[in-house]
Amino acid sequence: MRNTALGLLIGAAGGLAFWALGIPAPWLAGSMMAAIVAVFSGVKLGMPDWLRTVAFIFLGIQTGTAVSWDTVDRAVHWPLSIAFLCLTVVAITWACTVYYVKRSDWDPATALFASLPGALSLTLLIASNTRADMRRVTIAQCIRLFFLVAALPSVITWLRPQDAVAVTFVQIGGLWEIILLVAVSTAAGFALEWLKFPAGLMLGPMLASAGLELSGLVSGAAPMSILVPANIVLGVMIGARFSHFTFTEFREALVEGFSGFVIALVIAMAGAGLAAWFSNLPLALTLLAFSPGGLDAMTIMAFSLNLDPAYVGAHQMVRYIGLALLMPAVTAYVLRRMGAYGRSGA
Repeated sequence: MRNTALGLLIGAAGGLAFWALGIPAPWLAGSMMAAIVAVFSGVKLGMPDWLRTVAFIFLGIQTGTAVSWDTVDRAVHWPLSIAFLCLTVVAITWACTVYYVKRSDWDPATALFASLPGALSLTLLIASNTRADMRRVTIAQCIRLFFLVAALPSVITWLRPQDAVAVTFVQIGGLWEIILLVAVSTAAGFALEWLKFPAGLMLGPMLASAGLELSGLVSGAAPMSILVPANIVLGVMIGARFSHFTFTEFREALVEGFSGFVIALVIAMAGAGLAAWFSNLPLALTLLAFSPGGLDAMTIMAFSLNLDPAYVGAHQMVRYIGLALLMPAVTAYVLRRMGAYGRSGA
């Protein structure tokens, strides 16, 4: 509990500093940067599973309550956008894999799992059953997410003046509505988690809160006061992942990690540009939805940047579920074709 309290305090201080400096998405980026500095300074940060669960449930609630009938009307443009997203995921994986194999001389298994955009926990689980170098895979994935959280808000903010993408929400005012919303959403989250559904702790509350919102039983978005703590928890979680590495390893991996981030971001921007053009959507919005970060990080960033969280969340969820369902079979097939499948160290 002491390590958890210390981690939250450090994350809150970092978020507050970034907020005071006017940096975009301050509570997420600031808490992450503060946590990373603390980790490499020898500070032990704690983050219990129950606190992660609460953060994911509240993030799902936030995303679901952003859904309205106007969102449903706009969703007619999403299938084409999602199709471009799927092509973008394939292109990012292929391009980064080729880069790591050809330029960094990584083995195919390590390169493939280091290149998959998103679903980090599942990626590491499947990679552990192959010959992949787990330290390289983990640090490449973490560094890409690090650069996305640190740099993407500024890119989005730079694009926003040309696009009318800001959204505002009226918050729920009634106490009983909040109690109903939290109770039903939490039950839905645990139900999907029990059923082993991918991202169940977020998807369940997202669907439940959206249903309550569209039915009229709940009116308005969940209070924004729960978003800042969720930002801090997520930022500290990202930063704490670097506790398994020394600062020397982190510094040496920055070049390769940054290269992978640039390749992924360029391809994501190309896919987002096509989606924006054909679907008549703002580029800043599609770029955030196409960015190869985590489902939780990109969705929470949508709120921080006042973008449409329903659109971003839907695309990030499709990518996450697609990877979760297809990754085991597809990676096994690809690695067998490359002659690179087998137990780690085999």
